[in-house]
Amino acid sequence: MAVDRKKLGQLFIEAGMIDSAKLEEALAYKKEHNIYLGKAMVSLKMVTEKEVIKMISEQLRIPWIDPLTYKVKKRTINLISEESAKRLNVMPLFYFENVLTVACADQNDVHVVDELSEETVMEINIVLATERNIEQALELHHRAQSYEELETQQQAAVAKEKIDSPSSSVVSTEISDETEIIEAVDMLMDSSIKMGASDIHIDPREKDVRVRFRVDGIMQQYYTMPIKSLPSIISRLKILSGMDIAETRRHQDGRFRYEADDTIVDVRCATYPTPQGEKIVMRILDASRGQIALDKLGFNDKMTAQWDKIIYAPHGLVLVTGPTGSGKSTTLYATLNVVNSVEINVLTVEDPIEYQLDNINQSQINEKAGITFSASLRAMLRLDPDIIMVGEMRDRETIELAIRAALTGHLVFSTLHTNDASSAYTRILNMGVDAFLVSSTVRAVLAQRLIRRLCPQCKKAIKPTKAMLKYLNIKDDFKGELFKPVGCFACRNNGYAGRAGVYELLIPNEEIFDLVNKHATSHEIEKVAIREGMVTLNESARQYVLDGITSIDEMSRTSLV
Repeated sequence: MAVDRKKLGQLFIEAGMIDSAKLEEALAYKKEHNIYLGKAMVSLKMVTEKEVIKMISEQLRIPWIDPLTYKVKKRTINLISEESAKRLNVMPLFYFENVLTVACADQNDVHVVDELSEETVMEINIVLATERNIEQALELHHRAQSYEELETQQQAAVAKEKIDSPSSSVVSTEISDETEIIEAVDMLMDSSIKMGASDIHIDPREKDVRVRFRVDGIMQQYYTMPIKSLPSIISRLKILSGMDIAETRRHQDGRFRYEADDTIVDVRCATYPTPQGEKIVMRILDASRGQIALDKLGFNDKMTAQWDKIIYAPHGLVLVTGPTGSGKSTTLYATLNVVNSVEINVLTVEDPIEYQLDNINQSQINEKAGITFSASLRAMLRLDPDIIMVGEMRDRETIELAIRAALTGHLVFSTLHTNDASSAYTRILNMGVDAFLVSSTVRAVLAQRLIRRLCPQCKKAIKPTKAMLKYLNIKDDFKGELFKPVGCFACRNNGYAGRAGVYELLIPNEEIFDLVNKHATSHEIEKVAIREGMVTLNESARQYVLDGITSIDEMSRTSLV
């Protein structure tokens, strides 16, 4: 897990925590004392241990924890000898089957994992912690263990009887297992948040349980657990999300709030019974994502100016389209945060509410209680709204009510599931809505996708082949470079880090209004929009490839061709 020391120093400079002179001083101190850069900066009192660990954690996407907060079981502590733990400065936390999770302070020591693997005969999973916290935790646990052994020497016979007693054994096992399961669930949550995962999938299999995270839209496997741990894990999550732990034969859903370091997230859970046991999926809703600024979404200057003009219109219908997981909700939340002010009344109806927005009145669908999109829209119109946001246009009644609201002086935002901007018109018309109502209310349609960014630490320049140039519709005399993913510690060997928005903004004119009234095809509408200056999803993604932000493979994966 070696960290590029020069890059670590640069990260601290960019964060404004040190300057180049201090970095040179720290590098000289590091060389003189043969220690890693982070420890050198701590020794020189430039930064704290916690700041170093947090910076490395963000760079490597490896979670960091405080081992003093973990109730580590005796048998886990004893997997690593006290001498080895203190010499390597590591703290065992818990294990599942053959995978031991340990807190480690010196992430640059490549021999730590090898030594621990040899001593424990287990696979080692590393999380980060400060040296001081590890030393304190080791002292606490080993001192407590020594005291316990000394105290119980004279009561060995009594203790043995209690251990052998069936009733005592059951109680002890339940308490121990519960403690370990709580820590395991916390570790899964902490890891997923640190890695920026949007979903956690816990999948039971015949012999084990697979844990996958969806990071940047791609599912990746991170952990496995013994199958016997599944009921305890599921029960813990059901308790947190308010589900019935005794019900295992039907689907359930729930929600809970989880706090990790300075981050508070809402977690939506859903269970699904399978022959091997219950599968559970958790959607992680980080409120900070709902506070993203519009200029961070990936709009170019021209599109930003156009969008600003649209969202401050006095009335009309504004649609954001794209498949599930394309960032539509994030765009709408960012937009509402911009237009929201004390002078206007903003109401939303969502299914479900993903992010809580300050000073905005949000309502959630509950079909069992009769709270549907259409019923909520009717109620909204009696509450003197200025701006209305409808989570999704699902049926004709909802669309007609939204159009009615737009016609009566309200600005309405909503989403649709279509492949591009022009298809939004044909989708609404196919639902049976009158064409003249659509053409007179729709002010803009924004189609979008999310495309993965190449990791800046390891992306590699390549000479484009003729096939690549043809794919990108570029002339053969192109002299520039394209880039491909490689994989490194910083991106967890994925080659990609983060995502960018790919957009297509259709602003209708009189010619498009006429085409809509004539029930023209989406292709005909798109041709006119392109002629009027609309940049397509394909062209937007193509520009990302030419700018070295993403790869041709990623453009192809997202079907932006």
